[in-house]
This record gives sequence, structure tokens and C-alpha cells, in this order.
Amino acid sequence: MNKNVIDKIENLRAKIRYHDGKYYVDNMPEIGDYEYDQLMIELKNLESSYPQFITPDSPTQRVGGEPVSEFAPFEHRIPMLSIENTYSDEELREFDKRIKRMLKDARPNDARPAMPFGRVVGQVDDIEYVVEHKIDGVAITLWYENGVFTRGATRGNGFRGDDVTTNLRTVKDIPLRFLCANHTRIPPEIEIRGEIYMPNKGFQRLNQRREEEGELLFANPRNAAAGSLKLLDPHTTAKRPLRLFAYAFGYGRNSKYTSHIECLVAIKEFGLPVNPHYKLCKNIDEAVSYCNSWETKRSNLDYQVDGMVIKVNSLALHNKLGSTSKAPRGVISYKYHPEETTTKIEAITVQVGKTGTLTPVAELNPVPLSGTTVSRASLYNFDEIERKDIRIGDYVVVRKAGEIIPQVVKVMKEKRTGNEKRFGVPERCPACGGDVTKEEVYLKCYNPLCTAQAKRRIIYFASRNAMDIEGIGPALIEQLVDKKVIKDYADIYSLKFDDLVPLERMGEKSAQNLIDAIEKSKVRDLHCLICALGIQNIGTHAAEVLSKHFGTLDKLMNAPVEELEEIFEIGNITAKSIVDFFSNSHTQDVINKLKTAGVNVNASHKETNTVSDISGKSFVVTGTLNGYTRKEIEDIIKNLGGRVSSTVSGKTDFLIAGESPGSKLEKAEKLGTTILNEEEFEELVKEKLKWKN
Repeated sequence: MNKNVIDKIENLRAKIRYHDGKYYVDNMPEIGDYEYDQLMIELKNLESSYPQFITPDSPTQRVGGEPVSEFAPFEHRIPMLSIENTYSDEELREFDKRIKRMLKDARPNDARPAMPFGRVVGQVDDIEYVVEHKIDGVAITLWYENGVFTRGATRGNGFRGDDVTTNLRTVKDIPLRFLCANHTRIPPEIEIRGEIYMPNKGFQRLNQRREEEGELLFANPRNAAAGSLKLLDPHTTAKRPLRLFAYAFGYGRNSKYTSHIECLVAIKEFGLPVNPHYKLCKNIDEAVSYCNSWETKRSNLDYQVDGMVIKVNSLALHNKLGSTSKAPRGVISYKYHPEETTTKIEAITVQVGKTGTLTPVAELNPVPLSGTTVSRASLYNFDEIERKDIRIGDYVVVRKAGEIIPQVVKVMKEKRTGNEKRFGVPERCPACGGDVTKEEVYLKCYNPLCTAQAKRRIIYFASRNAMDIEGIGPALIEQLVDKKVIKDYADIYSLKFDDLVPLERMGEKSAQNLIDAIEKSKVRDLHCLICALGIQNIGTHAAEVLSKHFGTLDKLMNAPVEELEEIFEIGNITAKSIVDFFSNSHTQDVINKLKTAGVNVNASHKETNTVSDISGKSFVVTGTLNGYTRKEIEDIIKNLGGRVSSTVSGKTDFLIAGESPGSKLEKAEKLGTTILNEEEFEELVKEKLKWKN
């Protein structure tokens, strides 16, 4: 029986990995999203029924980690050095001349330390270069053992980075197991280096969501990617549209590659995406020409390219050239100059976000920049206006930060005429006239009846991750609030057909479809409603945690801070946000309207059911285990509804101790934590699942 189950699980995993490769590596998907989702659902159901067969490289385990308190340091075996920059054709040609001089002057027995790859080949007078896009992202390293992804880290200072393995496992471009059909080519241990980036469209959608939710916007895709990798909760990272381009091997064993081109081909064969726009150039002239050809074309790409990287193709020549303390001598980057333009600030307006944050915006005389017409630029906060001395009527230099968000770089003070006007910091909310309070560098309006906040809260309430009411968009909500048809999100459920038909772009069919969608949303699960309420610091994952813990909205509303703090993943700040939100009389009135309208305020049977008595219990695993890997035993705990932590505390229910448990065992004994050895844990699990040997 078990063999049939294992075969079926492995067959499903193989199919999913194959289709991952066709989608993420080859860009040639063979099945649609629905068919793919059905394969994944079938695998998840099997693994849920037989958690003992879950492996770390299963496609279902991308988001399996719990939030961490901090990232562990990661020592690079081979330093991740930076790359020397150049900004002109002449400097590229000088780079070529310098390499040839160094190779010519090198002694035959030059005793430089050997790198992991390559042997001496190639001629000094005929150097081949590989030219690739310089992706504006975050450099990372990925380690595979026998073809299985085991750990990953950021570049850091080049010698030590942060271990962000759990977050990297959420990036679907990164295979958890190599896709290579020829397993004899897979080395026992290999390091692959690459760049995590965020596509332009994904970045724009992310910032749009953040704006709707009243959160601060990311300045550019690189900052968004870097911030996403350093989130402590991998479930949040999984929702960010992160992608990967792999570009080189780092450390490795038993490798026989002689050129960089061979490495790129092998990396793609292993199942990692390689940027398709690399080119092998016979000499520096071809390399320069290829670099120049992309300066204007790069605006057509869906990712940020701030230059090109030129690498000596021969790995043996790389070894011979060596590196300085900061950069390899056989690599250089050709940076493009950022595009800037000059325009005039016609006015400064203030936007009010969902949580009441006031953001100043420069209204510009429209000007073309990087392929689009720019008419607005965020000024981020009022301290920024003061620091840069920005005034209405100023001529300013505008640049697209990361070539996405327009940004005022500097004021052209030499063009001032004396007619420019300083912008006064608002003392009251421009939308409702309510008082504003300064928090750090931001101004906030806390008036619960503020119309600007109401609009953004309603937009968020109806969004896909919340109540998912199809047909309600920002333009419609603007009309509904401005015409005083509704004033908060609970009023959505009092809308009638006759209220909608007279509105712009709202015919009878659209009106009826919206009424049907509103009615359908009433039965959404409790976690959708909790998320939709717009409680500060509560997103989709935290809403699910609260829904499972309390089961009803009333119990959550009446929970004190102390009880909320006891919930895993709900800290003191979040607990206070929840209590403050529900203690507001306006909030209570809105929730009463939701209840009266018939909106579901109870968790579904599916949400509240648990698979075992250890559901909700906290486990710490320490020491060396004989029958399980650390990951396997943690996966079993999670599939039974338990939680896994890395530190022992007063909230820890069980410590599973293997050989050489160390200080965690001593701390658990002092705290009176229940301590289990491997056999005792197995008995506990067998009792709950009724496993049969």
C-alpha cells in the first residue's frame, strides 16, 4: 500500500517539476493554471493523508516555514565580490587592454590560488567575452546537495550574508530539486549565484495594493525585492512577485566546465532560469556594440536593467587574472546613465491613505521620461519637502526611481524668480478637516469618518484578498462616497439596484452583476472578513491565524491584549492594534451593520477543525535525530496543526531532544517543558494519526 502511495506522490512531484520548468525556465507552458492547480491539490491531499512521506524538496513545501525572529549569518566559502563599474566605450576598451597586458606579463608558473572551475586554455590576443544584462536586483547564493536545494543567502558584505533560505523557498523560479534528466551530471554539492528581482508589472501591482491599504510605497523594484527577502514571515514573502535570474556557479565539486557559456547552459539544464539575452562576443568591439544596442531597448523589458556585465568567457583565464580585494579582474559592468529631465512643479497636493497617512505629491507640468509621460511625483513626506527646499513653481530635475516611480532629484534654485511659494505643512486633514498627528516623519489623520480614508478602506474591503466583491473599483467607490450613497464599507450591503443604475458606466446588467457579487460575498469565511476590516498590522495570514484561534468575530472583538499576545505570530504591537480597533465606537457601529446585513461572522467548519490534539501546541527540535531529518519531523508537526519554533520559552509545550541536545535541553528542564525523545514523539504521532507499521 505504502509503495503505491509513494509512487503516486513521486509521479505527481515529477509532473509538477516538469511543468515548473516549462513555465519558469523555458517560458513555454504546456498546461493552463487550472490543470496545474489540480495537480498541486492532488499532491497536497496525498501528503496531508500521509505526512510521513513529505520531503523538503516537494513542490508543496515552498511556504512551510514559520516566521523567524532574526536571520542567521551565512559565511560565503568564496567571497561574493562586487564588480568594477565603467560608463563609457573608452573605459571598456581600456579594460580589454588591461587584461591583455596582465595575461602577457603573467609568469608561466604564476602561483595564484586556483578557483573551483577551469583549466588553462585560450589565447591572450583573442579574448572572448560574454555580455549579459545587469539586473537591478538583489544578489543571492543558492546551495544544492545532490540536486536538492538546502540553503540560500544574501550577498551581505561579500564575505558574510544573511541566511534567507525560508524566504527563497517561496520563489517559484528556484527549483527545490534540479530538473536535470541526466543525474550523472549533478554534482554532490554546488553553489549557484543569481539575482532576485521584481518585474515592473508585479512591482506596480504591489505598490497599488500598498497605496490602497494606506501603506508606504516602495521607491523602486530593487528596494521592494530586497525588503521582501528580509521579511521575517515567509508567508508574506510568498505573496511578493519575486523572480530569479541565475548567472554563475560559485563553489562546486567535480566540475569540468571550461567556459562561462558552458556554465550558463548547465545552470539552465539544472532547472534555473538564465536571462535569455546573453551573447558570446568574439572581441571587445562586439561587446561594446552589444552593450550600446540595449541602452534604448531596455525600456521594453519587464524588469530593470541598469547596465550590462562583460565577463571573460574562459574560466581558466578568470583563474589566471584572479581578483583584487574588491572585484574580479575578468569582469566589468557597463552602467547606463539614468535618464533625467527638467520640469516645473505646478502644485503640491496631499493624498490620504487607508490608515490616515498624509502623503504630499508634486503635480508636474507633463514631460516625457523613460518612455512614459510623467505628470506626478511622490514627495514621500513633509520633512523631505523641507530638506530639499521644494516650492510650488520650482523647476526641478525628475528621475524615475528604478525607472518606475517619478522622483524629484533636486531643485534648480538658479531658475527661481522669487514667485515660488513654500508649501505649508497641513495642520488639518485636507479630506475631512480633522486633526493630524505627527508620527516619526509622517502625518496621520485619525478621524474615523474621514471620507478619503473611507474610500480607501472600502476599496480594500472589496479587494480580492479580502471580501472579493467583483465589480467594485476605485472609480465606482469615488462616486458612491461623493454622492453620499455610502459612507463606510458596511453600507455596501445596503446598496440597491436603483442606487447603481444612474451612476456613470453602470448599466442595468452591470448593476445586477454587482448586486449578485455583494450578496455572494456575505458567506465568505471569517478570515476574509477579519482581513477586510482594515485593522492595522493585520494582513491575510494574521487574519487566518485569528480566525482559527477565536472561531467567531465576537470572541475576537472581546479579546484582551494579554490573550492576543499569547497567540503565536501575534505580538504586542499587533495585539494593541486589534484592541484599539474594536474599542472604537465607530468600528462597533459598522460591525453591527455588517451583522444586520447578514455577513458571516463565524469561522467555517473547515477553518476550525483540527487534525489532532497537538494542534496549536508549540514544539522545539534540538540535537541529532536518527530516524528523521530536522525538516521531516518539523513537517509532521505542522501537518498535525502544531507550531515549530527555534527557541525554548515559556510558551514551548514540547522539546524533542535528539543526541547532543545542548543548552536548549537545559532551558527546557528549568522551565518544566515536556521533553520527548525520538521514540516518544513517534508514539505521540502514531496515537493521533493511528499510523500502522
